[in-house]
Amino acid sequence: MDSTPPSVHDKNTQTELTSLGAADWPPATLHSVDKALAVVELLMRRSEPLPARIIAQEAGINRTTTHRLLNALMHRGWIEKPPGTTSYRLSLKFLALAHVSTQIRSFLDEVRPAMEHLSRLSRETVHLGVLDGWEVLHIDKVESLERVGISSKIGSRAALHTTGLGKALLAASSDEVLEDYLAHATSPAATVRVTDPDAVRAEIALTRSRGYAVDNEEDSIGVRCLGVAILGAGGAPLFAISLTGPSPRFTMELVETYAPEVMAVARALSRRFGWAPEAEAAPVQPDGRQPRSRRRKTAQSSS
Repeated sequence: MDSTPPSVHDKNTQTELTSLGAADWPPATLHSVDKALAVVELLMRRSEPLPARIIAQEAGINRTTTHRLLNALMHRGWIEKPPGTTSYRLSLKFLALAHVSTQIRSFLDEVRPAMEHLSRLSRETVHLGVLDGWEVLHIDKVESLERVGISSKIGSRAALHTTGLGKALLAASSDEVLEDYLAHATSPAATVRVTDPDAVRAEIALTRSRGYAVDNEEDSIGVRCLGVAILGAGGAPLFAISLTGPSPRFTMELVETYAPEVMAVARALSRRFGWAPEAEAAPVQPDGRQPRSRRRKTAQSSS
């Protein structure tokens, strides 16, 4: 019996299944859906495309079934092969799905109370930023409660290696993402170029070890920033949250004072967005090493 999930465009199958509750669906159909979702969730957790062999191994599905599921997902447009490769990754269709989802429930509404809490605690400006290309994009903010604050605009962009938000996002990403960024940032195409890649690597290592990022007047003279990434399922960074203030007032002592609370807030938000640290233990290879794509210590693991 073919256990491939039926197409929703198959009218006979659609009529039959929509008249049943999920518990009444044929076991083979439920089993196939479960396996297909396991493949999707695996690809969500990994930043790089994966070959079918690795997908089958890590999802715990035999290769024949894996290939059938991959073909079905590709046919429906949910996954794709990057040009010139035989590996698989999620397609842009997932972005469209996320866009539709935000029309129903905005994730900013979920994060806003946490931002307002940090604003009341620190009285400094609170920013929210996402990785967009090789820049950090500011998508929300809560203004400082002080008379003198930081001038910033929602929609503005900044370099990753000079900002608290950007460093937090890089630190929560894999080593491969960091190296890809450095390759870009040292090229003539970069808006803000990296002149010392080793210094950036050392800064990201420090950020990972202490659990938070600091922009110590690197992006703008007179401005200091504390940033922490919020993670999603699989530990990939979704966005980052930061406190930003004038450096004479927002001293390094205050950065260290507020860092534990910012990390606690980020950890709580990460759990709400699907991060499960207990599921993050990477399988160990025969030589005792972790897979390269998982060699990272996220900002959350230190909070």
